[in-house]
Amino acid sequence: MKKFLSNTIISAAAILVGYGAMVLPFRLFSNLTGIQMRIIFIAEILIYFAIFSAFFLIREHKESSRKKEQEWQQRHNERVNKRNRAVKGIKVNHYDLAA
Repeated sequence: MKKFLSNTIISAAAILVGYGAMVLPFRLFSNLTGIQMRIIFIAEILIYFAIFSAFFLIREHKESSRKKEQEWQQRHNERVNKRNRAVKGIKVNHYDLAA
């Protein structure tokens, strides 16, 4: 449910921002000069690039964190198995300590 709500909010925000980005140049077309329109266009492109980069970097960070966690878990499991194999079969006064 949380993921559905999050996706819905992100989708609505994307639609509103996209609509605003498309309407802005048409609303300002009669009020601005050609240079000013080019500046706004370049600013829009830079904003799109910044948003894309932010989402890309966040996704890459999550992926690398997940990979590091898996590697850590694998090393931990190997250490536990190694310790269990080393302890297995140690007997003191006819009692198996690993048992």
